[in-house]
Amino acid sequence: WRSPSNLLAGNHSVALLISLHLNEFTLVKQVLEETPYNSIPHVVKTVGQEHLDRLLQYVAKIMSDSPHLEFYTQWCLELLQCHGTYMEKHRSVYMRAFRAMHRSIQIHHNELRKVCDENKYMLHVMEDQSQLVLDRSA
Repeated sequence: WRSPSNLLAGNHSVALLISLHLNEFTLVKQVLEETPYNSIPHVVKTVGQEHLDRLLQYVAKIMSDSPHLEFYTQWCLELLQCHGTYMEKHRSVYMRAFRAMHRSIQIHHNELRKVCDENKYMLHVMEDQSQLVLDRSA
């Protein structure tokens, strides 16, 4: 349970490995969220193959409820870039995690698309209203 002390000391890699070994969701989430954005590539490189599936599952689960989309997308990207070749060779082991990650990203994509569509509609309405005002004053 030395993960919090490792976090305080800035040992994010060690803290993540300990939290994954303990298989404690709240601890893994705390370590992931307290890892600086620029340190993600380094931390991902220290994750062994025995912890990849669990880490992918945790990232997908946390990402589905988190507003920090870019942060967790970066975790996914780094995991795939660093360990993608290995995961491709052992695809069947990671399919569940891949599906969870895809589902989470797809949910965020659909929400963002809905917001963008609403914004485009509002911009068109505002543009039409301003044109009406200009036409009346002319």
